[in-house]
Amino acid sequence: MKNIILLLLLIISLFLNACAPKKAMLKVDTLIASGEYKRAAEFSDSQIDKEDFYDIDNLLWYLNSGSSYAYADDSISSIKSFDNSEHLMKHFREQLLANDISQTLKSTLLNDTTRPYKGTEYDGIMVNTYKAIEYMSKDDMSGARVEFNRAIDRQRRAKIFFNKMIQKEKDAIKQEEKERAKKGENFTISDSTLTNTLNSHYPNLHSFEAYPDFVNPMTTYLAAIFAQSQNDTSKAQTLLKESFFMMKDNEDVKADFEGKRDKQMVWIIFENGQAPILKEFRVDFPMWIFSNNLSYISVALPKLIERSSAFSYLNISVNDNNIKTKYLCSMENIIKTEFTKSYEATVRRAILSAATKAAISYTANKKSKNTDGELLVNLVSALYQIASTRADTRIWSTLPKEFQLARFSRPSDGKITIYTPNNRLVKELHLPNKNNILIYVKIATSNTLASVKVIPFGNDKYTRKIK
Repeated sequence: MKNIILLLLLIISLFLNACAPKKAMLKVDTLIASGEYKRAAEFSDSQIDKEDFYDIDNLLWYLNSGSSYAYADDSISSIKSFDNSEHLMKHFREQLLANDISQTLKSTLLNDTTRPYKGTEYDGIMVNTYKAIEYMSKDDMSGARVEFNRAIDRQRRAKIFFNKMIQKEKDAIKQEEKERAKKGENFTISDSTLTNTLNSHYPNLHSFEAYPDFVNPMTTYLAAIFAQSQNDTSKAQTLLKESFFMMKDNEDVKADFEGKRDKQMVWIIFENGQAPILKEFRVDFPMWIFSNNLSYISVALPKLIERSSAFSYLNISVNDNNIKTKYLCSMENIIKTEFTKSYEATVRRAILSAATKAAISYTANKKSKNTDGELLVNLVSALYQIASTRADTRIWSTLPKEFQLARFSRPSDGKITIYTPNNRLVKELHLPNKNNILIYVKIATSNTLASVKVIPFGNDKYTRKIK
């Protein structure tokens, strides 16, 4: 009876632990959506486990904290949070590379929510991009240069690292399946069964246009105009060429690529809308856990849920002219790219977890003599199986749905006004008399108070055209 009580307490703990982080992450997402950036940052900070730096959720809270402080125009706090994020990502990567493949499936008897949030490739790229912007806002061009270099290098290495880790995960799953097969347990799902079952429940998993090799086009473009402002002509030309071939339909990117500019230029980057979130859904897979025993196991999987943009564009009034921001690239598609490439490993890991618990339950039921005590044990085991079957729905949700761009010559009087399409005032600005100005705008929903940062950057040496 004592063991049963302990198991019941474990089940209650699993339910509570599953609910608490979700509610907390929903709260910070809601605060960002309503434009309460400072409160979102402070709340994220309050969720960080200060006693255990490597707590399983700390990385996600540092990411939320860093972006929230950035939107609240607190560069020092933002950079500090992102520094901690980078430290954690580096730590978890080193662990992944060092660990034996058998150690990558320690969560098999529980679920992915018991593993640390290790960060995605796009997480790391956006961390360095945000840090570069924050250093620019502090007039620290050396710091910004370092972060842009890191972001571009991270993009270059992302595919290599990702493929290595995915292969390691697949090897671990195959090894575990072989070990179970030696015991007479069949935990293998055929590729066709896996594909057909997923397609029936998640038909739009692959329905998007991806960018190459985990590249964030906004990062590449912003790094390009920064390099141009530093008179690093060779790097600027290379990055603008890459940007142009990813975003050929954007006339402003094309103008930068072709070197068409006046002495004083303004770029507006508009973070529009909200990035996808993850929600749990259940799928039943047919499985012969033992050679002659067909079972259907319930697997909890994450599903990307798209969210809306705030506005279709922003209007900018410049010298009695009206300029609209235009689509630059999709953060949503960047997220989908990595999510899709890792999904098979996620599904097979979840199947292995569910099948393991089903096999344990099957063995317990088979041995049962139907006494009241044994029936209670079976009931508790079933409750444990339900409570521990959870999808990992952690994601950096305060990122935008997409990025938009406007590019124009600085007006002689320095005055511009930003409006929404329904003529609601976003911000009236008087721009500094500088050759390069970045205006970074964040609007999560149509009712959100905008975050607007005006950032002079680079130097005032002027090169008319990139050769």
